[in-house]
Amino acid sequence: MSEEQGVAITGLGLVLPQGVGLSAADDVFAGRTAVRYLPELADVPGATGAALLDFEPPPGTGRLDRAVQFAVAAADEAWDHAGLARPRDAHPCVSRGRSPEPPRRAGGERTPAARQVRGPAAQHRALAPDRVATVVSLSKGALFALVRRAAGGVVDTGAPFGVTADAAARTVAARLNLTGPIAAPVTACASGGHALVLGAGWIRRGVVDAAVVGAAEASLHPMILGSYRRMGVLADAGADPATSVRPFSASRRGFAIGEGAGVLVLESLASAARRGAKPIALVQGWAAGCQTAGLVDMEPDGETLAHLLRLALDRAGAKPEDVDYVHAHGTATVSNDAAEARAIRMALGKAAGAVSVSSTKGSHGHLLGAATAVELVVTVLAMERGMVPPTANLTDADPAIGLDCTPLAARRRAVRRAVKIASGFGGQVLAVVLASPEGTKG
Repeated sequence: MSEEQGVAITGLGLVLPQGVGLSAADDVFAGRTAVRYLPELADVPGATGAALLDFEPPPGTGRLDRAVQFAVAAADEAWDHAGLARPRDAHPCVSRGRSPEPPRRAGGERTPAARQVRGPAAQHRALAPDRVATVVSLSKGALFALVRRAAGGVVDTGAPFGVTADAAARTVAARLNLTGPIAAPVTACASGGHALVLGAGWIRRGVVDAAVVGAAEASLHPMILGSYRRMGVLADAGADPATSVRPFSASRRGFAIGEGAGVLVLESLASAARRGAKPIALVQGWAAGCQTAGLVDMEPDGETLAHLLRLALDRAGAKPEDVDYVHAHGTATVSNDAAEARAIRMALGKAAGAVSVSSTKGSHGHLLGAATAVELVVTVLAMERGMVPPTANLTDADPAIGLDCTPLAARRRAVRRAVKIASGFGGQVLAVVLASPEGTKG
């Protein structure tokens, strides 16, 4: 890939059940959990999840879907964090910025994964605007837009357009005056990862100079909770819902659904250098595939994921011993945690014993279509902070996992290379290799 452009991450934005903004990740690094009973869902007695309380929608978004509001909030933060100027002639709810002008051909990727359900019919409709690069259905998943900066106008985000698969992408494009291609890959829990690799791939090939990539989710609704309950993947609250999600634990019994959004600004290294932006991290390599074990299960032998991990490292020019941290998918389901751990051990070999591994779903819940985007942001923060986030509630590690899963407390460690694993219901699987711009072991 030497002839292709390098890809830098220059901005991050985050909405978690713990709060809005990157500072909300402090709770994740402290191992504090947002999973609780949801008395507001009176139709689902005993329902648990990780809900964002007292959320104030960004100005001008009050009538939009909740997931789109999350997407906008995270995109605003990521855009500002990247030091990019807010356009003066964009959507009326956009404030005037003071920072350097955006790259000449900026891109953006956005995702309201599975929107908050406001009408069953809305879930089964998808419109294809003229500039859609990838058309997907409106089933569970995430939404992304890759857009070039241009004059652009205000996009109508009213019903039914406000709940289509590209709703967040169009809204962010209008807000930031971006008019490049919009793509909406819907690959369940891997959607945020596919947004990143789509945007990074276009940057590498010179299609755009920058991209806003991410995903958002707002699915704490009786129909969604009921569906996942019937699949048998939700954890029983037990004596305390806060301790019910236990990735890699011998007593693990499933996950709790969370809500929020994660957004990253990607740029070519040349674009970042032109405007004096310092990369936070580098996107070095990735590999995507699918496995056919079933709707909710990973392949028990872990072979497909192991192959993708090896392939992603090879494409990144890295060896197993170069990896410091693996942010696992870690859903806390009995079979999938074991399969994922087996894949990590196979792919890294002897080096697996020296790698820090964790899953943060015990803290913020499983954000479904937004899970990978949110956890990519957390992974970059781990690199930036020199600290591996803990696996919350891991008090009884399953000896069969055979990895150091960072139980209960964050650990100080230089994270020069990190791998993020994503696995979506239905078989989608993905591995992304990130590197610190300060240098790597390899």
